Amino acid sequence: MLSMLRAALRKPSLALICLLSIALGFSLAANFYHHPESSAIAAPPKDLSQSSWRTAFEDVADKLAPSVVFITSEKDVVVTDPFGNLDDFFNFGPFQAPKRAPQQQKQTQKATGTGFIVRSDGYILTNNHVVAGADRVTVKLADGREFKGKVFLDPRTDLAVVKINANNLPAVEFADSDKVKVGQWSIAIGNPFGLQNTLTVGVVSALRRQSYHNQDSVDIDYPEAIQTDAAINPGNSGGPLVDLDGKVMGINFMIYSRTGSNNGIGFAIPSNTARYVMDQLISKGKVVRGYLGLIPVDLTPVKSQVYGVKAGALVESVDKDSPADKAGLKAADVITKINDKPVESALDLRHIVQMLTPGTTAKMTVMRDKAEKVISVKLGEAPSGDESAAPVSGDKLGLSVQPLSAEIAKAIGVDPRIQGVVVRSVESGSAADRAGIQENDVIMEIDNNPIISVATFNSAIKKLKSGDTVVMVVQRGDRSVILEVPID
Repeated sequence: MLSMLRAALRKPSLALICLLSIALGFSLAANFYHHPESSAIAAPPKDLSQSSWRTAFEDVADKLAPSVVFITSEKDVVVTDPFGNLDDFFNFGPFQAPKRAPQQQKQTQKATGTGFIVRSDGYILTNNHVVAGADRVTVKLADGREFKGKVFLDPRTDLAVVKINANNLPAVEFADSDKVKVGQWSIAIGNPFGLQNTLTVGVVSALRRQSYHNQDSVDIDYPEAIQTDAAINPGNSGGPLVDLDGKVMGINFMIYSRTGSNNGIGFAIPSNTARYVMDQLISKGKVVRGYLGLIPVDLTPVKSQVYGVKAGALVESVDKDSPADKAGLKAADVITKINDKPVESALDLRHIVQMLTPGTTAKMTVMRDKAEKVISVKLGEAPSGDESAAPVSGDKLGLSVQPLSAEIAKAIGVDPRIQGVVVRSVESGSAADRAGIQENDVIMEIDNNPIISVATFNSAIKKLKSGDTVVMVVQRGDRSVILEVPID
């Protein structure tokens, strides 16, 4: 029925180009109040055990069609006449006429996408990139009625809510995305290439896919995107991915493709994440997120062996007086669960924490000195533009570091008595890479300043600016190396 997803090029990843549905690259901000009203839910489908498989998809189409909408975003721009400079070609010689100023024209850029009704009193869920920055947003319902929309955005999750002045609308039902299984049917509904009410069918290909894109200088990471092979194309963005009961299990937002069209690999934001964001946008006009105040890093095979745990997020450093610090979390702790939910990576940790309400107490399962313990942390509120943890240090150099412990020193073959920070990873082609810095190097000095912790490393890096060249003393195994690193 409806399929929609706008595509934009992203950095190559695994020889593929990630094409993200980009409606417009602008930004809007707004605020509004929550008017609690009961949602009108579309009629439930027949029990599949009592209905024919032959009509299963028809039943879903009939149920969801009234709830899926067509969204048009308009942006006014001023463009310069491309032929304005022809005067310089034709107007030459001794009798030149005065030059005219380049002619400018006002034009309207349009982009289309999908959304779906989540409350009977006119609230619609879609992607941030479908409506962000638009001067006008128009919502067309399945019955042909059109309404102007007011937009509320959360760029961090690429989600948005559009409010229209309408009531008694057929709202969708949500599935529990934590219960979605690989291999189950998945149905995408939206407006691909502007073709309204398009339905495509596939299966859930994988779960917990890590997806990344950068939109308007905002990094958007999903550690648990739903992957599907249901056909998703430009125009499907913001549309629902539903199960055979017609319940929404995800919001289509991105594809991998060489061409910009369906390649059998599409991604949806899990419905549980979407509901958390949606509820806050409706009730508060913004999203507030939990905050720990620490820097997590991923476990490598070496670190897993050193810390005695197979999966989790290694605490690199803890901010002083932060919620994590007050609760007693320490550097070198490995967080394996939050409220009994498994934590498999640093991104997992950030995602889980940001989906928790500030002021609530989270139960952290931690491995410390190869022994498990539980620590309760009262979460703070993430600063504006921040998340549950700060990014890993060393962006100016193109590397990331972690504290040097005696166990890590032994594992990488350096004297455990030395002080410094361990290079965790080096970005290919970066300043650090070109200078010859390698993973597992221990940075001991920067410009004659001793580096004894991640904090002193960060302090030294903050002072650097483009064009500087820093001298580093690095321990590599049983030998010291002096490296010059030009800053880009």
